Amino acid sequence: MSTPFPPVPPLPADDDADAVPTRDVDGERVLDPDIDDDAVDSAEADRLAAEVGDPDDDTTT
Repeated sequence: MSTPFPPVPPLPADDDADAVPTRDVDGERVLDPDIDDDAVDSAEADRLAAEVGDPDDDTTT
């Protein structure tokens, strides 16, 4: 089974969100799908994904 979207690059350890490759699409910032997959640390991405709650849940930060 394939995923409908490209892998999400993790945020840098120093929380510098400006360093995450993005581009503007229809006025919204989205992750750049042309990111170098070899530069993505999947363990770090998994850790960050586990910390993120449901985006529709207002109780998460």
